[in-house]
Amino acid sequence: MRFGCEWAMALSMGTTNASPPLQDSCSLKLSVMEKLQLGPEILQRENPRLIYARLSGFGQSGSFSWLAGHDINYLALSGVLSKIGRSGENPYAPLNLLADFAGGGVMCALGIIMALFDRTRTGKGQVIDANMVEGTAYLSSFLWKTQKSSLWEAPRGQNMLDGGAPFYMTYRTADGEFMAVGAIEPQFYELLIKGAYSTASLLFSRTKKI
Repeated sequence: MRFGCEWAMALSMGTTNASPPLQDSCSLKLSVMEKLQLGPEILQRENPRLIYARLSGFGQSGSFSWLAGHDINYLALSGVLSKIGRSGENPYAPLNLLADFAGGGVMCALGIIMALFDRTRTGKGQVIDANMVEGTAYLSSFLWKTQKSSLWEAPRGQNMLDGGAPFYMTYRTADGEFMAVGAIEPQFYELLIKGAYSTASLLFSRTKKI
């Protein structure tokens, strides 16, 4: 399976010495392919086994379909950005991992894998239409399905898994670094309390000696 990244780059630079990888799979920008009359309908007539992957930010239709964007824009439109951040602070994006890579790249790759599997049974290719907004919204379906549960019923930053619980957050250490604490289960929470008590007792004993 090959992707058309190099061909798309050559076309955008105005060169013509690149040959289109049409035999196994194609993954180019919609505007390039449609202008060249090389959309999936035409290509799959030539090769019915072709798996044609499209990955965009906002999708192939709708008022945003031709707009450029970045991970934070897709994250915001999906609704997930509203769930990320400290209580009382602005929402913030977790690097560019969630929309670009997970909602976009991983969802598109998963679609290609499923199409390849289906082709072993049917002998036919498919069109994979993935976009970062819908992919991210799909990945976050757990958040929306559990909104009325004890996990997410409080505002942003006040729930158990988003910084609202002292046993599930990060803390600055004495050496200026940070440590992550995730002690949800009773046995782990008990160990956390024991460790915190032992540390407090040690600090108190050192203070008394000073």
